[in-house]
Amino acid sequence: MTTSQNNFIERPPVIAIMGHVDHGKSSLLDYIRKSNIVAGESGGITQHISAYEVEHTDPSGAMKKITFIDTPGHAAFPHMRQRGATIADIAILIVSGEEGVKTQTIEAINTIRTNNVPFVVAITKIDRPNVNIDQVKAQLMEQEIFVEGYGGDVPCIPISAVTGAGIPDLLETLLLLAEFEQFTGDPTALATGYIVEANMDQKRGISATMIIKNGTLQSGQFIVVDTAMTTTRIIEDFIGNPLA
Repeated sequence: MTTSQNNFIERPPVIAIMGHVDHGKSSLLDYIRKSNIVAGESGGITQHISAYEVEHTDPSGAMKKITFIDTPGHAAFPHMRQRGATIADIAILIVSGEEGVKTQTIEAINTIRTNNVPFVVAITKIDRPNVNIDQVKAQLMEQEIFVEGYGGDVPCIPISAVTGAGIPDLLETLLLLAEFEQFTGDPTALATGYIVEANMDQKRGISATMIIKNGTLQSGQFIVVDTAMTTTRIIEDFIGNPLA
């Protein structure tokens, strides 16, 4: 199968959410998916799912898709965070407006830098009484992260997963950054991408969550990962709806 430059089209950006444990990553994800029409089915997303797609209407009225992957914030999972940054096109660096920069925040910064991933900063929990946004920005400067208005050009959006404040601005900023980076794919090519997680399902056999960054995967095609190979029998979206 040949690939022509004319076949390339815009594809949804893949966003990794990274930061210290308990700084609001899961709350942000929960708010986005509960308020999103794509994730409208009750119980459609379970805790083990680490990749899903949402839709957001940009200021021009166009509907844009965004793929999110979650990364654990606990200190015990550095390799999983590294994996998330490898897969991602863009990262969101989560920092609590109450607690500021912590151990895994610094690790996340280093991981983002190592993988050269463009990123935005989301300062969370701004609905709390002890939030100090200026202090967080100053702490980020100590880590050589210079946000907008503090000597740099890294987008920084204060948000609350309780009230929803700032989250539309965050999504629009992600889409603007994706437009600038020009992420594209060729739907006529054979699929290439990443395995996010895999397990052996007792009824279905090998089951895997995949991020496809280029091409199209069809039922009956083989998937090859390193020295492992299996055929594709069932393809579903993140909710469980059949795709092929």
